[in-house]
Amino acid sequence: MKDEKSAPGRSDGSTVGGAGTFAVRRKPARSRKQFILPGVGAVVILALAAWCVIWLRTADTFSIVRVETGSYRFTSEGDLEKILSGFLGQNIWTLSNTEMEQAMSALPWVRDLRLRRRLPAIIEVDFREWRPLLEVAGVGKDGSGAGEVSWVLVEDGRVLPFPGHLVLAGLPVLMGVACVSDEGSGPLALDPEDSSLVMALLSAMNGSGLESVSPVDFVVARPEGFAIVLQDDLGTLLVGREEFRDRLQRYMEAHGHLEPGLIVDLRFKDRVTCRRPDPDY
Repeated sequence: MKDEKSAPGRSDGSTVGGAGTFAVRRKPARSRKQFILPGVGAVVILALAAWCVIWLRTADTFSIVRVETGSYRFTSEGDLEKILSGFLGQNIWTLSNTEMEQAMSALPWVRDLRLRRRLPAIIEVDFREWRPLLEVAGVGKDGSGAGEVSWVLVEDGRVLPFPGHLVLAGLPVLMGVACVSDEGSGPLALDPEDSSLVMALLSAMNGSGLESVSPVDFVVARPEGFAIVLQDDLGTLLVGREEFRDRLQRYMEAHGHLEPGLIVDLRFKDRVTCRRPDPDY
């Protein structure tokens, strides 16, 4: 019997040839440079990014030199300029929409706004104003009596003084409602219950197209509900305190058959009741 010869070996302990044996190549050792260079590169990139951020937020190049606005009607020009001038010199990147909104909240007619940047140093402030819905009768400067200033109801229920340099025309007059103020010092507003009813009534008036056929002079709050007094003595509509849309729709369907000047009672379901006005009503 012949002796089996062992497979030739290598000094590194691996073997070659022979059944079931494999050659194993060791990975070459990595130098320190291969570990250090990527790390240094990452640090340099982060440092450059940080420097860019600091430069953008502090460089005089980006100090605001002008603030521009779109068109507006009801907001006081002097009050607006006073607020916006406070942002001159501030960095254009650090000024936020929230900061601008907080400053502009002192202007009662401003509803919402959008801030845009025009590099390097100009900002644009586009804002919408609240829309006056009704003139409110019987409100003066202290909220207790008629005064020289006209007051109007806007869409969020507040009652604001109408700018004296503008002509107030074409708005129906709201009568018979109370205005309240938070702790006696805040802005005037309708009583919450009256406010929700008035807004629902206005929505129904707009939805029915009432003023397209019969313009409104007065909206009067009475204990039994609201009455709508039409212009040119066309009549008075009694609409109560609910179902305004359905009631006004009944009037829209019947108004072509009604003579002018009647009191039209719409408070009874599926009926339109008319009578001539009582001089003492």
